[in-house]
Amino acid sequence: MTIFEYLMVLVSIVLALGLTQVLRGFSKLVRAERRFAPVALWGVALFLVHAQIWWALWDTRQVSNWSQLGFLYVLLIPCALFAATELLLPSTSPLDTDWRAHFFKVRVWFHGAYLAFHLLATSFTWLLLNVPLTHPYRVAQAAMTSIHLVGMLTTRPAAHVWLAVSYILVVVVSQAFFRLFASGL
Repeated sequence: MTIFEYLMVLVSIVLALGLTQVLRGFSKLVRAERRFAPVALWGVALFLVHAQIWWALWDTRQVSNWSQLGFLYVLLIPCALFAATELLLPSTSPLDTDWRAHFFKVRVWFHGAYLAFHLLATSFTWLLLNVPLTHPYRVAQAAMTSIHLVGMLTTRPAAHVWLAVSYILVVVVSQAFFRLFASGL
């Protein structure tokens, strides 16, 4: 077993827990009487990003000089994503949750945790993978970061629908462009 394989076991477990949380949250949303579209849309985004980050972490196989600090730094990425997931779709939410009220109660924290995820992931590719800050993917990362900053500031429900839809589009288009039709970052 290589050091990469060994270290990615724990990272994969955290990602799997987050993905499980997304799926459990979808189950609760489907059965809820008071759904809220932004919660469902952000749930879709979280599903996509969990899968995308797991795929993107394959790039860490190139890292040859792992340290405990470097590993902890990488581990923070799925931890921040899990935090956003748990805030949006909490494991303890009852079936009669008012998802609109819940979303606006945790909105700033949710977008803040998601923003932390993006900042960690962006700096990770720069510091550990030596992807320059001028790489074209940084435009997508800046767009995703901006969406979360706006999400922290606005309380308009319609704006949150558009923010989530915009985020999903940025994720899908950027991943198609930089992962599907290219070899990666």
